[in-house]
Amino acid sequence: MAFKDKAALALATWFGAGYFPFASGTLATALALPLVLLLAWAAGLHGLESARWNGWNLAAAALLTWPGIWSAGRAEKLTGERDSHKIVVDEVAGTFLTLAFLPLGAFQCLGTYAWAFLVFRILDVAKPFPIRQSQVLPGGWGVMVDDLLAGLAGGLVLMLVWKFLPGWMDWGRLAATFSRGEVLL
Repeated sequence: MAFKDKAALALATWFGAGYFPFASGTLATALALPLVLLLAWAAGLHGLESARWNGWNLAAAALLTWPGIWSAGRAEKLTGERDSHKIVVDEVAGTFLTLAFLPLGAFQCLGTYAWAFLVFRILDVAKPFPIRQSQVLPGGWGVMVDDLLAGLAGGLVLMLVWKFLPGWMDWGRLAATFSRGEVLL
C-alpha cells in the first residue's frame, strides 16, 4: 500500500479509533474532547478573549475538514464501503464545531464537554433534516458534511443553553439543585 493510502486511512480512522469493533464514532467523539480541552487550556494560558478562542476552535475544525474530505473519500475507495463506520475523522471535526461557538469561560466546566458529547452524538445518530440529506454528496463530502452540519446544529443548541440557561452546563450544580428540589432557570 502506498504511503498516501496509509496516511489517508490513518486520518480517516482517526489513527485507528475507527477500527474499534462497536460505536467507533462515539469513541472518536470522546477522543476529540481532550483535544478541545487542551486547546481551551492553551487559549486560556495565552489570555485569549472569547472571539479569538472561537477562531482557534473554528480553525481546528477547518484544518480537520479539508484533509478529512480527502482522507474519507480515499478510505471509501480503499475499503470499498460507502461512509464506513471505520471512517471517524468526521466525528472529530464535528465535535470541534459543536464547541466552537461557546465563550472560553464555558470550558472551565466539565459539564460543557459532557453536553457537547451528548448533543453532538444525538444529532449525528438521529440526523434530522437537512443532516441526513447531505449524505448524498459524493465521496468524502458526503462523509464529512453531515457531521459538520450536526456540529453546527449542536453548537447552536449549546450556545442557546449557555445564553439562556447557563446553570444547565454545570452538571454538578444541576444535580445539587435538583437534589434540593429546586428548579434551575
